[in-house]
Amino acid sequence: MGLYLYGSGGHGKVVLDILQSQGREVTAFVDDHSAELGGSIHGVPVYPAANVLNNWPMSSEWVVAIGDNAVRQRLAKKLATRGCRFTMAVHPSAQIGLGVKIAPGTVIMANAVINADTQIGHHVIINTGAIIDHDCCVGDYCHVAPGCSVCGNVTLGSCVMLGVGSCICPGITIGDETCCGAGSVIVKSLPARCVAYGCPAKIVRSQAG
Repeated sequence: MGLYLYGSGGHGKVVLDILQSQGREVTAFVDDHSAELGGSIHGVPVYPAANVLNNWPMSSEWVVAIGDNAVRQRLAKKLATRGCRFTMAVHPSAQIGLGVKIAPGTVIMANAVINADTQIGHHVIINTGAIIDHDCCVGDYCHVAPGCSVCGNVTLGSCVMLGVGSCICPGITIGDETCCGAGSVIVKSLPARCVAYGCPAKIVRSQAG
């Protein structure tokens, strides 16, 4: 059984580190655009995606190691249509509370904290040192950047991006595909497909649906 990382950039290297910290062996990086194609990164070979996808063993596992939410979503759906199975990568230093549910494909980085009865969707990134408090719901393909603090009973829709160091007050809902800039303090709920930032965070533009 192989374990493949789709994406060999900076985020991919961190995912490799997490998996190795778990004592798991990564078979290869898969990437059509890496300068390292045909070479290796930290001893792990880098192969063109087409080569691997045409020959991958049915028992293999995958992590889409791409930081951009939209790209990660597109690639995960592409792999899913080919019958690929996804696995989680959870750093040993992460603190996972009682009743937490984490869907396949998600990456939980070093020193992250996820407290009781929170639900984390598919292909989510909970980045280094981020805190997700109790009874939250984090939708598929979200990215919670390093140092974010998400208080209890918060709901994030799918493909939400929380910039580094953002803080969300209790009970807030953030709609699908909304992006909150670095250092944002979110004190009221935000609709889908908007960009907001500041302290307190304000909507600066809406994105096409």
